[in-house]
This record gives sequence, structure tokens and C-alpha cells, in this order.
Amino acid sequence: MPQQLSTGFVIAGAYADKLRRVLFAQLRDAIKSGQIETKQVAFRAGELNRVLFEILVNKLKIDKGDVVRIRIEYDLSDGDIKWYYESLRVEAFRRVPDEEVGETVRSVVSNIEELLSRPVTAEEREWTERKETEVEREVARAAREAEQISTRITDAVVYGRTKAGELLAVLKDSDGNNIGLLVASPAEGKTTLTVVVAPREGDAYRGDANVEEDVEALEKDPKLIVNLARRLQLTKIPKSEAEKFIRSKMEDLF
Repeated sequence: MPQQLSTGFVIAGAYADKLRRVLFAQLRDAIKSGQIETKQVAFRAGELNRVLFEILVNKLKIDKGDVVRIRIEYDLSDGDIKWYYESLRVEAFRRVPDEEVGETVRSVVSNIEELLSRPVTAEEREWTERKETEVEREVARAAREAEQISTRITDAVVYGRTKAGELLAVLKDSDGNNIGLLVASPAEGKTTLTVVVAPREGDAYRGDANVEEDVEALEKDPKLIVNLARRLQLTKIPKSEAEKFIRSKMEDLF
């Protein structure tokens, strides 16, 4: 009867370390008795982690600070591990619809051999070889930096609406410098907010959320915009991506 490996809830940037540790813990007795060698357990863990990197990072664009849970069944026989990839289940606790996650898993699993034959990239190695404690420290540091950048938002100036009806508000710091953009649009009775902060000096950040306040209320109240923008959980993004986003929205104004 197949065994099940489950990572439990883990920050995405540490999924590979957690998966390896869980697998070695489950197979501790089998390794001691000689049923399987340590290097083969490590090899099969690495193989599965490559598949998960393709799903989580390359396809779903999961951030290191997001939370995931991974489950898969496997058998131990003839000194080896057989993964039952059809049983692979990935839960991503961010705004990624379940159907998108499921379709991505199925798509990647259907091309396992081609995926595993590709060279390992530097980004993949960083995700799959770092310890959970290292990633937790990095995520905590990034959260502190994002919180500090949020406090720089002290004013907002409503700029208008895009052709798609999105409300745009330029975010400013205490010196009156433009440091970002808030985009608000109605969505199923709520308002979808996207905040991109990209000061002239320093890193760029993005945050997304659904809020109860309607777009019209935001349009009339810059202080409300500032309060909501400062409450969003921000994630670091490439400066070029932030600048491209802001430019595209500003160019789409009526």
C-alpha cells in the first residue's frame, strides 16, 4: 500500500528543505535496515523538488513568503522510491484559483521526463537547496523591509480612470515625491486593489487585495487610499516590472 508524504503548511521558499526532511524521517528505519540508500532518497527527493519548482515558481509564480502544502503518494521497493505523480496535490495559499493550480499540476506532471532532463538553473538551485531556517530569516527580513516602505506612503492624489474603468491614485511620501501607484477596480461586489511602490532609490514592491470599500469612496477620500495602501502586504518585485506596470496604467488613462 502506498505511503503518503505531506509537507504540512510551509512557506513556499522552504518547501524543498521541508520535503527532504519529511521524506528522510519517514524512511529512517528503511535506511537503517538497508532497504534503501541515503543517496537514493536524496536523489528522488531532488527529482520531486524539481517538479515542484516548475509548478510553484515557473508556472504559478509563487512568492517565497506564500504558504503551500504538498502531498503525494509513493512506494518503496527494490531499493528505490516510486512517486505516484497522478496523486500529487499542491495547495497554494494566495490568490491563485484552485482550478489554475490543479491544471498547472496536471500539465507539468504530463511532461515529467522532459522537465527532469533540463539543466538545473541557478534560480531552481536556490529554491531547492536552501534550508528552511535560512528562507524563514529571509522572508522575515523582506517583511520588515516591506513594512518600512509602506510607512513612506503619506499622501495620495487621484489621477483619474483608465479606459477599463480602473481608478488610479499616485502615492506620495512626506516630501511630496511620487513613490507609487494604487489601482482600484470593482470586482463582484468588492474592490480589487493593486499597489505598486517604486521610489527613485531602493527596491520596488507590489501588493494585491480585495477590500469592502467601493471605488467611489476611494475616489473621494485620499486618506482612505493611504490607509488601505499602507495595510497591504507588499512583496518585492523587479524594479523594471514595477515601472512597466505604472507606465502601462498611466498610458491607459482617459
